[in-house]
Parts: sequence; C-alpha cells; structure tokens
Amino acid sequence: ITGMVIAITLSLIFIGILQEKEFLPLSILAISVGVAAIPEGLPIIVTIALAIGVARMAKKRAIIRKMASIETLGAVQIILIDKTGTLTQNTQRVRKPWLTLKDSLPSLLKACILGNTASLIHKTDKNSFEIVGSKTDGALLLFAKSKLKDTEKVKSAGKVIDEYSFDPDRKTVTTVFEENGKRHAFVRGAPEVVLENSKLEKTEKERIGKLFEEYAEEGLRVIGFGSKIEKHPGSDRIHIEKDLDFLGFVGIYDPPRVEAKQAVEKARQAGIRTIMVTGDNELTALSIAKEVGLIEKDEDVITGEEIEKLPDEELEKIILKTRIFARNKPEDKLRLVTLFKQMGYVVGVTGDGVNDALALKKADVGIAMGEKGTDVAKEASDIVLTDDNFSTLVGAVEEGRTIYNNITKAVTYLITGNLSEIALVFFASLLGMPNPLLPTQILWINIVTDSVPSLALASDNRDHEVLKLKPRNPNAPILSNHRLIFILLTGLSLAFILLLVFKLSLGVYSQTLSRTIIFNLLVFSHMALAFLIRGKSMFKINKFLIIGVVITLVLQIIITTTPFFQNIFHLGF
Repeated sequence: ITGMVIAITLSLIFIGILQEKEFLPLSILAISVGVAAIPEGLPIIVTIALAIGVARMAKKRAIIRKMASIETLGAVQIILIDKTGTLTQNTQRVRKPWLTLKDSLPSLLKACILGNTASLIHKTDKNSFEIVGSKTDGALLLFAKSKLKDTEKVKSAGKVIDEYSFDPDRKTVTTVFEENGKRHAFVRGAPEVVLENSKLEKTEKERIGKLFEEYAEEGLRVIGFGSKIEKHPGSDRIHIEKDLDFLGFVGIYDPPRVEAKQAVEKARQAGIRTIMVTGDNELTALSIAKEVGLIEKDEDVITGEEIEKLPDEELEKIILKTRIFARNKPEDKLRLVTLFKQMGYVVGVTGDGVNDALALKKADVGIAMGEKGTDVAKEASDIVLTDDNFSTLVGAVEEGRTIYNNITKAVTYLITGNLSEIALVFFASLLGMPNPLLPTQILWINIVTDSVPSLALASDNRDHEVLKLKPRNPNAPILSNHRLIFILLTGLSLAFILLLVFKLSLGVYSQTLSRTIIFNLLVFSHMALAFLIRGKSMFKINKFLIIGVVITLVLQIIITTTPFFQNIFHLGF
C-alpha cells in the first residue's frame, strides 16, 4: 500500500507540473492524498479488535494470556483434549468395588487412604464433603469414609516409611507403612499393572482382567490395588511393587458434561478434528467418547504402548484416523503435537500438569485448565479455561473466528474507502480536471470515515454461522483474491461514479459547489460502504455503527451548512 501511495502521489505532482499547476498546492494535495490513502489507524483497530475479543472471552470463562492467540484460535484445525474434567464433570465417585476376597476390604481401604494427596472438607450446610486436591484421590477417600468411621485412625496406627508418587511410566502410587513392627507395602494404580505384578496364576489374572475390562466398557475408571509385607528394608520401588497380593479394584465414574456432546458436534461442524489424549484405560476412554459423540468406530483407539513401537513415518499414516490416544504419557502428547504440526495443521492442545508444559508450548495454541491446572501449565499456555470445559473452548474458537472476520471487515472497509479517494483525485488530475477535493476536505474525510465506522466493524456482532465454516488456511493472506476483487471493483466504481458526477456538476455549477457535492457524496457513500461490507450481518443491529454513522452525518451537515466551517473547508452553495 505504501509503495502504491508513494507512486501515485509522485505522479500527481509530475502530472500537475506538466499541466502547469503551482508546485506548493500540488505538494500539499499529494501529501493529503498520501495521508488519506494509508490506513494509519489499522494497527490501533486490530489491537482494539483483539482487546474486545479478550474481554468477550473472559466473560465466557476463557482467559487470554497472549492476545495474538485469539486470531490463531480461530484457525485451529486439530484440538488434542484431555478426558477428565474437560469432557467429563470431574465429579468422580467410586461406583463399583470388586474384592478378590471378602477380608481384602480393610487392606484395600488402607491403600485408598495412605499416600492420598487429597483432603475432605465437611460442608456445614450439607451432609457432604468438598474435595480439595486430586479428584481421583478424593473419590477414594470418600469411598473409604463410607466404610470407616474414622479414616485418620488408619494413619495414626503406624507411620509412613516410604512413599512413591504417581509415575506416568509405572502408572502406580506406592506407600510403605510400618504397623506393629511390620512393613506393609500398599500399591494402587492401573489395574493391568498391579495385576501383572501380583502373585496370582495366569488363568486367574486373565479372569480378573476380563472383569475390569467390563467395568471399563461401562465408562468406569478402574483402579487396581495390591499389598504385601515388605521384608527387605531399603528395597527400591521395582522390588517393592513385585509379588503383590491382589486386593481387588474399584470402578470410578466421572459422568460426561451435559454440554460436551453439543460442543463436540459444533467442533465437527466447524471442521475441527477433536482428538482425546488421556492416561486412562482405552475402554474407559472409548465409552466416554461414545457418550459425547466423539467417535463412531471402535477401531479409532490406540494406546501409548502402541505409539512407542511406531516410527514417526508409520504413525503419520494412522494419526488422522485415530480419535482416542489412551494410556498416554506426557511425552506422547508432545510427540503427537509435533507430528500434526509437521503435517501442516494448526494445533490446539489442552493440559493441566507440569509435564504438559512442553506440549502446551509446542502447540500453536496451548490451553491450560484453570481449576485443576498447575501454575507451570498455566504459564506455558496461551489461554486458560477457568471452568476446564471443552464447551468453553469451542466458544472461544467461535469468538476467535468472529474477531478475525471483524478485522478483515475493517481492513476491507479502510482500503476500499481510501482507494476510492485516491483514485478520484488521481484520475481527475490525469484527465486535466480541477481537483475534486481540497487537502482540508481530504483530511476531514479521513478523520470521520477511518475512525468510528472501522472501529464499529472491528467490534461487530457475532455471526452465528461462523462455526459452520471450515477453518481458514493460516497461510492465506488477509487480502485474499476475493477481497482484493471486492476492494478494486467497489473502490474504483465509486471513484468513477463520483468523477462522473463531478464532471457533470462542473457544467452546471461552480467548482466550489461541485466540490461540496463530491465532498458530501464521498462521506455518505463511505457510511453506506460500512453497512455493505458487513455482508449477511447488514440487517443485524450494530449499535456502535449506527450511532457512529448518525453522529458523522450530523457533523457533516453542520460543516456543510455553517458559514464558519464553510470557510475552513472551502464549501458553498
């Protein structure tokens, strides 16, 4: 734009000199045209549009940490999401316990209580508890509390000798507890891991394995429990977790969010591929995915163990056919993000843990969970969802697309209007006609037409059809071929119409009156142009635009009819 404007303004001076016009008025006119033609308000308008997006998203529980991510979010093609809390309510409760033996219950309850990071706060107004910390650990505490009157008594009966927190590789939590001179190891975690490390016969392991798979198929998150008396002080974790007495398992149910199914469908209509990446059992993930409509085919599931065996070239072949990645570790999520980006997709990813930070940073848009997310995850993210809800994320995508569309409306409006002005002056000069606009008139037009209408377009109402469109190509320029054709046709057509009116009016009226007519027609046409560029939203009320247009037209009438302003702007009848 700058290059074009410089060329035109210099040519205006050159043509004027050939026509024996005075140099100083020519220079002032050229500078005025240059100021009017370059949309110097565009950076401010874009910033304001993004700031409006930040405010709107905050009201919808999406906190924007990096303003540019609003625009990127609108172009997202693939979103890798967690299951727990994002698609589900994160109100986990033990629904179905299964015990190897009846007398296994006391030991299983101890395994629930010891090494538990959550705590329960009694609600005074209700006969219930609020979970603080891990929802899964909280569910186990609530289950233990329903079976025991005093869970603290279990802890006070001995002392914790050693603790091993959850390990994504081993998928277990282990506590060594000394009671009555004996060291007891309590292990809980992925049922297949605890079962594999137990002393049961192979046939019994297979029977129990089928049982917890049935639980998983019901959408229950299954946690297995094991224990043993540790006779070798100072043993490492691997030794402690071997040769366990398998106590049983519990099925924890975390129901899908009510709005999750609709959100998944909206994302699908928007052309966004939603992929679940979870550490849970593949059967549990599959059951929840079916409930929310994420997949339709059972074969769209792959586990972390299977991913590890595949080189990147092989994984790329199946990655787009897969909707669920189960039993995954944080490094698996990072690998998936990297592969999708290498394939040319714009990727969004959700995360809450410390280990998710790398994937959040690597993604085009990193989305952290506000409720259960760690500070590390939030710092690494671009957006924080205060309610951890996938529906909120889809709403943020909709807002991102709206903001981008509004920016393109403002850009199109500014360049089209400026093109009509510069073309009008240039072609009038080329044809040897008097200047249709004087410098003060050009600058006034620039003030009133480049400010309020463009800001109103940048903050335009949301188009409810925006999520029915496919994600835009992130490499496509703002000035697409379609918009360039519109700008050229509309801008030049308006310039030629005004030039024709100016030519005809010169044959009837004075130059001053002819300029007054063109001056007003140009302002009025720019106001109409703002409504035209809104497209399908033309007939939807934009209060800011209407008020701005009314104020502009009132000011224009005052300037045109008041002697004081007539002298300043060289107007008259």
